[in-house]
Amino acid sequence: MDLYKIIYHPLVLTEDFKKIPQGDQRKILSAIFKKLSKDPYAYGKPLQGELKGYFRLRIMDYRAIYRIENKKIIVEVIKIGIRKDLIVYIHAAKRLKKFL
Repeated sequence: MDLYKIIYHPLVLTEDFKKIPQGDQRKILSAIFKKLSKDPYAYGKPLQGELKGYFRLRIMDYRAIYRIENKKIIVEVIKIGIRKDLIVYIHAAKRLKKFL
């Protein structure tokens, strides 16, 4: 079985990670690779509403929002943020509207 390639929305690395301590950044990247490159469906939970078609992955106190492209065997992470209230989902939806 082929591994899924993990790609990141440009703002994940330039904006989202600036707000996350460096030690947590490494743990987040490691968890994303270990889980999502093998089977992104098994570890994530599907989202609804504006983010229908996307999934969430819980990593410590953070959420990673991502989508899966099966034909290209790609997982694109579009947002990483603290899992406080619904802010990470609101920011993910805004990011999608702005860039898609």
